[in-house]
Amino acid sequence: MSAPAARSTLAAPPLPAGAPGIAAPGSVMERAARSPGAPAPDPAAAPRRPAVPGAAARAAPDRAAPDRAAPDRVADLSHRVLWSMPRRDQRRSGELYVRGLLRATGRKTIRNIASHTGVPADIQRLHHLVTASTWRWSPVRGALAHHMGELLNPVAWVLHTATTPRAGPGGVGVDAHCADPRTGRPVNARRSVGLWAATEWGGYPVDWHLGLSARWAEDAVLRERAGIPEDVRVLDAAAAGVDLAMASARTAGPPCRPVVLDARTAEAGPLAARLGAGGVPYLLRISASQLLTPLAPDGPERGPVVTARQLAGAVPPRRWSRVCAWGPGAGPREVARVACRAAGVPSRSRQGQTLLVQRDPRGPADGGYWLTDLGHLSDGALLRLAAAPARLARDMGVTGRQVGLYDFEGRTFAGWHRHMTLASVAHATVVLLRARRRSEPRPRAAEGAGTRPRRQP
Repeated sequence: MSAPAARSTLAAPPLPAGAPGIAAPGSVMERAARSPGAPAPDPAAAPRRPAVPGAAARAAPDRAAPDRAAPDRVADLSHRVLWSMPRRDQRRSGELYVRGLLRATGRKTIRNIASHTGVPADIQRLHHLVTASTWRWSPVRGALAHHMGELLNPVAWVLHTATTPRAGPGGVGVDAHCADPRTGRPVNARRSVGLWAATEWGGYPVDWHLGLSARWAEDAVLRERAGIPEDVRVLDAAAAGVDLAMASARTAGPPCRPVVLDARTAEAGPLAARLGAGGVPYLLRISASQLLTPLAPDGPERGPVVTARQLAGAVPPRRWSRVCAWGPGAGPREVARVACRAAGVPSRSRQGQTLLVQRDPRGPADGGYWLTDLGHLSDGALLRLAAAPARLARDMGVTGRQVGLYDFEGRTFAGWHRHMTLASVAHATVVLLRARRRSEPRPRAAEGAGTRPRRQP
C-alpha cells in the first residue's frame, strides 16, 4: 500500500441481477451465503434442462436463480474497492474475477475462474487483467482495508507468513524455501507475508509482500524476466511484516489497531522500536532467549540484561494472576507482567514496554512470552490478542485455499500482486457474508417440527 494512489474515477455499475456468476453448489460463495441451519442443496433435486439441439448455447447456466431482492455483496464491495482502476472495463473485469474466485470449485486457474461467465472470450480478458493490465494494486488494497474496517471494525492486524509448495521452479519468487519433512530434500515453494485483519467473524488479508531469496535478489536476468522493480528489496518475514503494518496504519484510517506478530526468530527490539516510533501499538511473540533489561516501575533500569525466561522465572508467586483464556486452547492460564526494555531499543527511549508471560497451570512448561506496549490493557484482553493468529488459522488456510490465495501460477511480480489483491477482495466478501449471516435471526422451526407432542391433561 505504499504506491501513490491512482486517480479516482467513477466505478463501473454492478452486474445486473441474473448475470453470470451465481453460486455453484459446493463453491465457497454458496457455503458462505447459506442461511444458518439451512441444509446443503441436493444436486439430484435440481431441475434438468431438456436436451434440445443447440439449447446448450442459448440456455442460462444450470444454476439456481438468484434472489433479485437480495443485495449483491460482490457488486457492492467491488464498487467500493475497485474504484481506483482507471478504466470501466478493468473494473468490470475485476468484479468478474472476484466472482469467479468465489463461484469456481477446485484450483483457481484463469480458465476455471472465467468458466462462471459462460463467455469464452472472458478467459483472455481475465488473463490480461492480471498479467498485462496497468492498474495498481496498492490503492485497491488501501480501499479494501479502509472500507472493511468501517464495516467490521477489526481488533488487530495479524501478520502471517505462508510457504506454498510449487510443482516447478518457474513461478515468480519460487525457490527452495523449505524441506520435505519426510525426506529432508529441498522443496520448491513461494513464500509470502500477509497482513490480516482480525474481526469477531474471522480474518481477511489486506496487504501482501512476496518473499524473495538471495538468488532472486542477485540474478538480474530472473528479476527482469519477472518484472521485479529495482527498489524491491529482500527482507526477512518480520521486517516485511512491519513495513506492511506501518503502511496500513497510514491508509486504513483510524483507529490505529495493534499489530500481532510472531518475532521468535527475529530481533524483537528493533521491530518494536520501529513500530513504536511510528505510533503503531504492538504485541510481539518473542523467544524465551530474547534479551531484555528489567525496569523499575518509574522507568530506570533495575538489573542486568537477562533472557525472557530468566526474567519470568524471577517473578514471585504473588504476582501471578489467574485468567480464563478463550478460543483455541481455552482454559485457565497464569499470567504475569514485568516492566522491561528489549535489546535494540535505545536506552533514552521513553517507550514503555511490558513482558507478558503466559503459562498453563496444568503444565507450566507450556506457555509463551510477548513483548508489548499495551500495558494498559487487561490480562484477558492481551490474551485474546495473543490468540488472534490461532483463531484466524482456518481463514488463513481453508478459506484462503477456497478463494485461490495460493493458486497463482504466473511468472510475473505484478501478476502475483494483482491476483493476490483480487483474491483478498474475494476473501473479504466471504467474511462479510459470514458476518451478515450470523447477525440475522435464525429461522424459527415450523409449528410442531422436531418437538415432542404435548401431554394432554
